[in-house]
This record gives sequence, structure tokens and C-alpha cells, in this order.
Amino acid sequence: MVGGFHLEGPFISCQDGPRGAHAKEHVRPPSWDEFCRLQEVAEGEIKMITLSPEWQEATDFIKRAVQSGVKIAIGHTAANSEQIAEAVHAGATLSTHLGNGAHPELPRHPNYLWDQLAEDELWASVIADGHHLPESVVKTVHRMKMRKMILISDSVALAGMKPGTYQTPVGGEVTLTSDGKLHLSEHEELLAGSASHLLDGVKHCVQKGIMEFPEAWCRASVQPAKYMGVTQEKGIQIGAPADLVVLRTVTNGWEVEQTYKGGEEVFKKGE
Repeated sequence: MVGGFHLEGPFISCQDGPRGAHAKEHVRPPSWDEFCRLQEVAEGEIKMITLSPEWQEATDFIKRAVQSGVKIAIGHTAANSEQIAEAVHAGATLSTHLGNGAHPELPRHPNYLWDQLAEDELWASVIADGHHLPESVVKTVHRMKMRKMILISDSVALAGMKPGTYQTPVGGEVTLTSDGKLHLSEHEELLAGSASHLLDGVKHCVQKGIMEFPEAWCRASVQPAKYMGVTQEKGIQIGAPADLVVLRTVTNGWEVEQTYKGGEEVFKKGE
């Protein structure tokens, strides 16, 4: 069921803020030899890499990765305007969870958020769980990127767990609050992934009036498939994969009743 791996790191910014919850000791410049070793172990299933263009090795790496068929995303970055433009020219096509993995405070302009919003070639993924971004930012990205804005979950293994303090491989000691916010225990302003799932992001966008349900669902399904170039982008039509979700309307949104993969039922509520 997994269409491929997204390698988010280790070729990211080493600066506090942009690095997010990633351990600083593991951050390093892009290395084509290292990526080739990882791709071999992954049996060719690494389909996307998030990196920061601030490394001088980034441009050549992006060109080689794109030539090999791997998507390149800009994220966890402190890159300047010139570096972002150069990365896009080299073949980067996505901003990873735009607005997150960033400094708590930035110059009003220029900064790497405006730069990425202004690049027409860049798609933008957004975590709309109600904690990562305020509604105004989600709405702004949606209006700027339109059909190139996609919803992602950034969900981690603690999703569904009770509030408390936990030890995790990425972030170390983290705290999950009663309202679902997951952050580094020592730095509340630095999030450690999300404890929500993708349907929560769809609900959030609809309930906050950012978009209607059909469009929000499309941003979480058809549009990501289109970006990745997989056949699910065809949606519901003859010849498309029968990957379907059956939803039931409830008081606070929707619940998943059934899930089909390739026409076969793989989940049914209550079973």
C-alpha cells in the first residue's frame, strides 16, 4: 500500500528552528553517494527528498536526483532568496509543510516563506491540524497555490495516544497535550510532528471555512497523487484504481466506515 518513501533529512538546515525536532548531530550536507546507498537499501523506493538549498552541494544534488526520477522538496530550511530560486531552477518542485520547520521569528521581507510562495513552480504541502498553522496561513497558502496546495498529516507514532510525556526517536522527550498538540518538552514552540490524521486536516479546513469538503478531500488525495504522478490522480472514473474511502457524516465531521484498496475491502468499522 505504500507508494514510496519520503526522505525528510538528513540534508536539512542545522539551525535551531528550521531543523525542527531533527537531531543536530545527524544533519549534514547533501551527498549523492550516501543517497545512492540509501536508495539501494530501499530497493529504489525513495520517491521524494526534502532538503535545504542552503548547502553549497544542494544544486548539483537536486539535478542528479531529479534526473534519477526522485522528487525534490524544499523544507527545514534557512535558505536565502537566491538559494531558493536556484533550487527551483535545478528542479525542486515542492515546499514541505510550508510555514513549519522554520525560525520562530523572521524578517518581514525577504524571507524563505515569501520566496517559496512566490515561486510558481513550487507546490506546497500544508499540515492543517489546527496546531501547526493558524487558519489565516492555511487560507493564504491555499489562495496563493490553488490546486498546487496539498494537505498532509505529518502524523507520527504517538497519534491516538493519551496526553503525556514520551520518548521518541525524533525529538527525544516530547509532550502530547490534552488538545492534541505535540511539541518538544523543553521547547513548546517547536512541534514534534502531529498527533492527528489526515481526515482531521480535511475536517479542519472545512470547519474553518477555508474550503468546501470536496475540495479539501481533493487536496488530501487526488492532488497529491497528481503531484507524484501516480494513477490515483484519475479519481473516480473507469480505469482508475479502486482505492476508495466510504465516509459517514457525524456531528463533528466524518468517520471512516470502509476503505477499499484495489477494489478489495481492507477496513470496515467495528471489525
